[in-house]
Amino acid sequence: MTYLPLIILVVLLSACSSPSQLTLKNNVTADDVYHDALFGQPQAVPDLDDVFALTEAQKSHFLDKFHSTAYRDLSDSQRVFAYLQDHLQHFNFHSETLKATDAMALNAGNCMSLAILTKAISQLTHVGISYELARTPPVFQRENNLELNSQHIRTVVYNKTTKSTKQFVKPNDKVKIDYFSTAGSRTLRKVKKNEFYSLFYSNRAAEALIKNDINLAYWLIKEALVHKSDNLIAINLLGVLYDRMGESQYAENAYLHGLNLGGDQLELLNNYHHFLLAAKRDDEAQVIANALASYDDPDPFKWLDLADKQLNEGHYRKAIGFYEKAIEKADYLHQPYAGLAKANFMLGRPHQAIKAIEQALANAHTQQSTSIYQAKYEYFKAHSNIN
Repeated sequence: MTYLPLIILVVLLSACSSPSQLTLKNNVTADDVYHDALFGQPQAVPDLDDVFALTEAQKSHFLDKFHSTAYRDLSDSQRVFAYLQDHLQHFNFHSETLKATDAMALNAGNCMSLAILTKAISQLTHVGISYELARTPPVFQRENNLELNSQHIRTVVYNKTTKSTKQFVKPNDKVKIDYFSTAGSRTLRKVKKNEFYSLFYSNRAAEALIKNDINLAYWLIKEALVHKSDNLIAINLLGVLYDRMGESQYAENAYLHGLNLGGDQLELLNNYHHFLLAAKRDDEAQVIANALASYDDPDPFKWLDLADKQLNEGHYRKAIGFYEKAIEKADYLHQPYAGLAKANFMLGRPHQAIKAIEQALANAHTQQSTSIYQAKYEYFKAHSNIN
């Protein structure tokens, strides 16, 4: 597969820790990453009023239910949840980021579409709403030579003690709405409104790039950065866009600008490393590789995501390094050992593969995982004489 840097859809960067950061001396500023002349006239992007709008018929449908006798004994926040639960029983979850009107009409969309729809109907009530980043097992997709790694946002609706002031909220009046809830999901942090808005445009930009609509992707990225100027996902995506256009210097400027901003640099470092390797700038690439090796992000799933990506691309030795970082952070997980087993087996190291899959088996806590790892163990044993 032709390499292009990783795009993250609906991935918010965790600010729960302060991992070691790389400082690269450069004079790149925000002004250096925008090159409007390459993209012609600005393309129209949806404004926020349109994103969270509903048709009159959709509003009536919700309000009729909201005030119905069936919901009479529920608090306002519970009524919002009940409506979504009833309306979305057959919701078609897919990766496209839709406006509220479209998500309701099509009964489809990704987790951000659901969050947008939840806000749209909540605006018709007196409930408050907030957003959370939820960490779930990674889901990878490949489209148009771009690799997408998805996490998701969930919404929290709560009853206000007055119409305009958020004060103490009773536990039973606070409802988390998460239609992607899976075993192992957890809340990482709250998401502010401006970040949520920025992520909507980042998502739309990634989707435009998948469709090869370079111009639209650019203007969506710019809009994302209007709402949050240090949105590293959007800046990372801008580097991808320039790289796809063959504008290497502009791509590098985007990566360097992102690295200047601090925060969680892991994905940016990984993409910039690949950029330097592709440019045959091996000495500089080694500096980045060293930074990656010493990076101290405590979240094992960050390393697991990167390891799985490298494994899928056939970079087995690099995958092993990332799996080992994940194990260093959480040796009780089974997924890193399973990946380590596969990477070693693909490198012709069946004995190391067997040792790793044995540990994955020891750490597995579901019947499904145990069955899968047992089958792999038997397969590795049967091929233990491979050179």
